[in-house]
Amino acid sequence: MGAWALALLGGCSASLLPPDLPTPLEAGPGDYQAVVAKDLGTLANRATLGPLEISALRRTRLTQPGDWVACVRAVTEERPTYFAVFIRDGRVIDRRLAVLVDECGQEQYQPLAEAK
Repeated sequence: MGAWALALLGGCSASLLPPDLPTPLEAGPGDYQAVVAKDLGTLANRATLGPLEISALRRTRLTQPGDWVACVRAVTEERPTYFAVFIRDGRVIDRRLAVLVDECGQEQYQPLAEAK
């Protein structure tokens, strides 16, 4: 009887697991770098930030606003400063100095072209 109960429970727990099928990822805004560059161009202290670098776009998580986030790195006083820029519907809805949940320190960066 014990083996029967184990088999029954094993079958139940297996049906609770999600299938191992990949879930399709929705593509983010393709021009996110231009959107971010234009938004950062409106900062009053933009000239003091020097050249900027940007990370790849990724989905937001937990308490982050918007649907997408890109990290921006600037070097001020010879130290990197990280910003998290949040995007929804192809426009920036918020930006802030990056916090731990944004994980901007672990990103790979490339130069961010100036807004035109």
